Amino acid sequence: MASSKITFPSVVLALRLLALALLAGSIALIVTNKVSVDLVDVEIFSLSFKDIYAYRYVLGIAVVGCAYTLLQIPLAGVAIAKRSKVIGGTANVALFLICADVVISVALATGAGACFGLSYDAKRFFDGQYDEQLDGATKARADYSKLLRDVDRFFVHGYAAAVLVLLAAKSVAAVVLITVYALIK
Repeated sequence: MASSKITFPSVVLALRLLALALLAGSIALIVTNKVSVDLVDVEIFSLSFKDIYAYRYVLGIAVVGCAYTLLQIPLAGVAIAKRSKVIGGTANVALFLICADVVISVALATGAGACFGLSYDAKRFFDGQYDEQLDGATKARADYSKLLRDVDRFFVHGYAAAVLVLLAAKSVAAVVLITVYALIK
């Protein structure tokens, strides 16, 4: 059975790697999230993550979260190599890291909330209210149905990115709990 001196940093390292993977997936989803539909009677309808502030915000938060996680991974590795129960070496450094983890976790949660909230409202707007404003002939057109399908996919990608960032926030929050437990034990 592994000792708690190796177990706590190993679990923290695994959670940090999970958070890094989730944030990288979220970045990939947001950056590749684009819609471009050629409408018959109008110009080309184009929409990307750059056009929506909430998506740009979640992208920024995910990049900061990735950078922070990349800085934290070596600390967990050093704690495993030194067989130290507390990441950072001393209690004061561990407390600082706990505070930093809490800030990052809250920032990730706000990014997820902004992305989810906008995706929900915008998708509902396009699915419902936009349909009521158009006549039956417009709705039957192939380019209109392609537009709605592509816009729907655009916001579903926003949902997926929000879920990944939220799971990363939960992973960092679990790191906080484990680090506090290791510190007081």
